[in-house]
Amino acid sequence: MCKYAFYEEGKSQPQIYCKLNNQICLFSKFCVNQNRYIHREGVETCFMALFEEKKQIPSGSYYVRFIKKGFLYVELDSNRVVKIQDTLGNVTDYVYLKENNGKYEISLTPFTDTIPMKKTTNRKKK
Repeated sequence: MCKYAFYEEGKSQPQIYCKLNNQICLFSKFCVNQNRYIHREGVETCFMALFEEKKQIPSGSYYVRFIKKGFLYVELDSNRVVKIQDTLGNVTDYVYLKENNGKYEISLTPFTDTIPMKKTTNRKKK
């Protein structure tokens, strides 16, 4: 069941409501076998839930739409999703990306772009 959905109690037939807009869930239907309302297929694509999850990710990170067969499908912007090999294994909702020669490196923490510098001295040779 969607984490933003809840049953309205106190009615003879409680329906599934959405916490985001307090209206009947768009992805609910009445099941005759169970004699109650249930979620129908496609609830994971609910635009309201996806928009709410995107608002909760930290700045500088990218939203992971879904994980399938060892690949992350990461949304770069509203028109572009890239498929990246999941090298971490414990990704939840977002990752940090670093592009290097057309390939993406992923991390759960922000990348630090500091490169260690060589120490130099200004001594004159004798």
